[in-house]
Amino acid sequence: MIAGDGINSATRRTLFPGHPDPVYSGVTAWRVLVPNPGGLVVESTESWGRGLVVGVHALAGDLVYLYATDLAPAGEPHGDERAGLLRRFGDWHRPIPALLESARPENIIRNDVYYLGTPLPAMHRGRVALLGDAAHPMTPNLGQGACQAIEDAIVLAANARNLPAYTEARLARTSKVVAQSTKICRATTIRNPLAVRLRDMGMSLAGRLSSDLMLRSMDEVLGWTPPESAWTGQGRDARV
Repeated sequence: MIAGDGINSATRRTLFPGHPDPVYSGVTAWRVLVPNPGGLVVESTESWGRGLVVGVHALAGDLVYLYATDLAPAGEPHGDERAGLLRRFGDWHRPIPALLESARPENIIRNDVYYLGTPLPAMHRGRVALLGDAAHPMTPNLGQGACQAIEDAIVLAANARNLPAYTEARLARTSKVVAQSTKICRATTIRNPLAVRLRDMGMSLAGRLSSDLMLRSMDEVLGWTPPESAWTGQGRDARV
């Protein structure tokens, strides 16, 4: 059986009773698709402030994907989400204010961000395998939640009869990605003015020293290739 029942996986709790549940990152996140108002030039950017983040990405047609994060108590009611976003980001750089003004309130979703702070001892038990957020929920800061689930699926398909090999191939990698994403999330939550200034100076200096430094730091995450068994089908013939 393959369990892909998400961050609050009942299967995970059944397979590993007593294992710590996902923990709150301290961050709540908004996501919304917005039609480009008036043909704005929209470049892919992610902007950081004092405990605040906004990302903007142009999609197909005239759609723009906007996401934002802020520190907030878990489960805190926010009321009018659009008004809250404008209050936080209405004076940020273009085109953020115009996009938020054009957002329809009913299209805005908000979720508190949780992650699995303590990795599971395995990604399977017996003949049951966990996949995606059921196995390794993470913050969205590396954009790897769905990506890691796809990687899981590729490796699991090649090792459907050998679940220990699936765990061996995936557990260390996903645990590392969760930790890296959590580290970035914590960097975005800094609010102390001096600490924010030091963080921003460090990132600016790194960019001046090497324009592709940030991309190269992602090589290990983005450079993954499927194991040979996924191409040869050898994993399907393995025995438990």
